[in-house]
Amino acid sequence: MNIKDRLKIFWLSFPVQLVIMHVKKSQLLLVYWLILFACVTQNFGNRFGIPYLFLDPEYMGKVSWLAFFIIGICLGVFIMAYNISSYMLNSFRFPFLACLYKTFEKYCYNNAVLPVLFILTYIGGIYYFQLKNQLLPISIVTIQVIALLMGVGFVIFSTLKYFQHTNKDIYKLFGVATHDGDHDNVKFVSPIRDNKLKRQRRRGWKVETYLTFPFKLRLVRSTSHYKSFMLASVFRQNHINAAVLEMIIFLLFILLGLFRDYSVFRIPAGGSILLLFTMIIMIGGVFRYWLRGWAYTALVGLFILINFLSGLEVFNFKNKAYGLNYDGAQPEYSIPKMEEILSHYRLQKDYETGLVSLNNWKKKWHDAGVEKPKLVVLSVSGGGVRSALFTFNAMLELDSALNGQLLRYTQFISGSSGGLIGASYYRELYLRNKGSQKILENKETYLKNISKDVLNATAFSFIISDLFLNFQQFNYHGKTYLKDRAYAFEEQLNENTGHILDKQLSEYYLPELKSEIPRLVICPTVVNDGRFMVISPLPSTYLLKSKNNSNFKEAIPDGVDLMSYFENQGAGNLRYLSALRMNATFPYIMPVAQMPSEPTFQVMDAGVRDNYGVQTSVRYLIAFRQWIMENTSGVVFVQIRDNNKYEQSKMRTIRSLWEKVMSPFKNLSSNFIVMQDYVNDSFSEYLKTIYGRQIRFIDLQMNQKEDRVSLSWHLTQKEKLYVVQEGNNELNKFNIAAFCNLLTDDKSW
Repeated sequence: MNIKDRLKIFWLSFPVQLVIMHVKKSQLLLVYWLILFACVTQNFGNRFGIPYLFLDPEYMGKVSWLAFFIIGICLGVFIMAYNISSYMLNSFRFPFLACLYKTFEKYCYNNAVLPVLFILTYIGGIYYFQLKNQLLPISIVTIQVIALLMGVGFVIFSTLKYFQHTNKDIYKLFGVATHDGDHDNVKFVSPIRDNKLKRQRRRGWKVETYLTFPFKLRLVRSTSHYKSFMLASVFRQNHINAAVLEMIIFLLFILLGLFRDYSVFRIPAGGSILLLFTMIIMIGGVFRYWLRGWAYTALVGLFILINFLSGLEVFNFKNKAYGLNYDGAQPEYSIPKMEEILSHYRLQKDYETGLVSLNNWKKKWHDAGVEKPKLVVLSVSGGGVRSALFTFNAMLELDSALNGQLLRYTQFISGSSGGLIGASYYRELYLRNKGSQKILENKETYLKNISKDVLNATAFSFIISDLFLNFQQFNYHGKTYLKDRAYAFEEQLNENTGHILDKQLSEYYLPELKSEIPRLVICPTVVNDGRFMVISPLPSTYLLKSKNNSNFKEAIPDGVDLMSYFENQGAGNLRYLSALRMNATFPYIMPVAQMPSEPTFQVMDAGVRDNYGVQTSVRYLIAFRQWIMENTSGVVFVQIRDNNKYEQSKMRTIRSLWEKVMSPFKNLSSNFIVMQDYVNDSFSEYLKTIYGRQIRFIDLQMNQKEDRVSLSWHLTQKEKLYVVQEGNNELNKFNIAAFCNLLTDDKSW
């Protein structure tokens, strides 16, 4: 046999023709495979840690062989859904299938090109990721891979057994011998005319060979002597059995959603994504099978209907700030209302409350024999778990250098997203332990807690519940709210931190007023108009308007104070975890929270306005500049950043048409945080003009290596080690020593 004949056999083989058929007819099926390939090769969603959902899956709080086994089961379900949908939509193109023994099994075997390639790629990705990033021994990784394959194999074997026992081949239906069986006793079948199926059979794809297990090549025989209705009957019963499996998977989705509060039902988020793809494939397959040419029109119509229904109150699922009252009259969200609240009386009252806190802070130092202490302001950056871990560790390093005195010096903390979560955790531990000694002694435990995964629970809730009708609710202090991914995020964070942050905002009122702990101000961004909302147990309207500026009405108010604006909605009852979550609401990852106002405004990540919390700290230092200059011997402004502001982003020459089209949007988004640095530097310069030599700036920064630590709610073991090591890099060591000198040695000023 010459090369030309071999190439012809290869080209006209069933596996190759199936791949060609998918490329030509079933592009949507290929999209899911492309996304999965991109995920496991770390070419999609790296910035947000999406590949970790597949390469480092968590189940019941840890990455184990069981997590990979569950991922394997979900992958097996996805593969069989791909086969079922492909079979339902395309089996009529290959009439010879109906004449084979175990029809569906042979179709799956020949349709295994993409699944096998993906599994091999996935296994390679697991070995590379776990060995390089999780630093696991090869024996453990091999066990994980075996568990994955066992999960895939279990589902495929079970599904094929189901089809084997429920499907009947052409012999069992009509007594006609199959092409690859040994049936006899052939019965006479009367001719029945079926023009439609005859036309379909004539349109069948040309296939000369097909594979049987294990790797045996068989010739395709002609089916022209079979009646069309016989072939249709074989295919039809396969379709009915496939519909039964679709119902089982749909029920599985519902059960996982109903029992998601139980950790045993909270499968790895990567598995949830695979199940979601399975649902979409099957629903799309049903539409295309029954509606044929009208399928896409029907899907567009369904989308329009869903979009219309989502606008109705009964289907408009709003995320809320847990603890606030959404019943009854709600404050008007307007500029006149903002200006009304920012009255001179309110400003003066809030300012005096702030002075009480400052005087109590000074009294602690006066009792210790220090007449004019140094005042420390902390600003921390956002950035998911990496920022939470870096901030917590940086505070540990500073506190250790000061022998546990960091939070005694610190009076004000602001920031964004993960950084403020890390600072809040540190502050709460300090409050509960009445000092830093226990924190420093058990730092490994606390570093482990703050770096735990939050992404899995959030992604699981989003995929299982939020994308479908979600009617589950929970009760918080007598008020009912919807369970969604925001709730899942808070509960997972609560679990990770030992439930110590599950408090109401008002519970921090006295500790902050008495200056037992530093003030911590949370400032999420208002989506509707770009303002920000000040969340603090001590009313802080002076962060929005100067009490001495009688001409403020010439300027537009750029924020609202939660305690003042929502006084009648129980602002003090706000769950502190909700405040942290709203401050870290990255678009689409978590839902924006809707506040009880008229019209409703929504809040999201503080990083939209100020990812470093600098502007809030500057406003605080401006508001109390007179008291600070009279009662302290200087201010140390500390920035804790999960990136290095002096690292220059790489410039790349634009070459392709696509790069030219996307360049304005890509550059704007990638330089968004950099532009904030320019603004914050100008604020810092303004502070220098006010305080002169009485203010110093210290930066603790994490250098981003070429393989950047992901901006995600999940970190690998290697990333965790790197983030912790960066807290004590050479530059940070120098700055920590300088920080200590500024606080303890007046000559350094």
